Amino acid sequence: MAEYVLLKWNSFVNILIFFILGLLLLIFPEESLNIGGYLIGSTLLLSALGNIIRIIRKKGVDTNADILYILLSVAFIGLSIYIFLNPDWIIKVINILVAIVLIVTSIMNMIGLLKLKKNRNKLYWVYFSFIIFVFIVGIITIINPVFMAKVIVQIEGATMIINAIITFLVARRITKALDTPIRAVEKVINSVEESEN
Repeated sequence: MAEYVLLKWNSFVNILIFFILGLLLLIFPEESLNIGGYLIGSTLLLSALGNIIRIIRKKGVDTNADILYILLSVAFIGLSIYIFLNPDWIIKVINILVAIVLIVTSIMNMIGLLKLKKNRNKLYWVYFSFIIFVFIVGIITIINPVFMAKVIVQIEGATMIINAIITFLVARRITKALDTPIRAVEKVINSVEESEN
C-alpha cells in the first residue's frame, strides 16, 4: 500500500512539474530561449575544457593532432563565451539552418509535385498547400528567427500544459478504479490479522 501511495504522489509531482514548465514556456518564451542558449554554451564550454584537461593529463601535447584538438577546444571556449554574452544568437543560427532545410526541401517537393500533371486530384492540392505552408514558414523563420523560436516555444509550452491536464485526468480515473480493489484487499488483510491476534 505504501508503494501505491508513493506512486500516486510521484505521478502527481511529475504532472505538476510538466504543468509549471509548460506555463513558464508559454508565458516567458524569450527567457526560456536564453536559458537554452546558456545550456548550449555551458555544454560547449565544459566539453572544450574537458578535452584540454584530458589531453594534458594523458600525455601532454605531443602530436599535431593534440595541438589541433587544443586549438578547436579554445575556439569552442570562445564560442561558448560569445553565446553567454548573446544567448539568443545560437537560437537564431539553429533556426536559420532549420529554415534553410525547410525551404530547400519544400522547393524540391514542389518540383517533384509539379511533375505529376496527370494526377492532380484533391490529394494533390492538399500536398501542394502543405508545401507552400512549409515554404512560407521557412521564409518567415529566416526573416525573423527569434520570433519563430518564441512561437515554437509557446506551442511547446501549451502542449505541455495540455498533456499535464490530460495525464492528471487519466491518472485520477485510474486511481479511482484501483482504489476500490486495494481497499478491499486491505480489509481482507486487516481481518486476517485481527483473527490471528
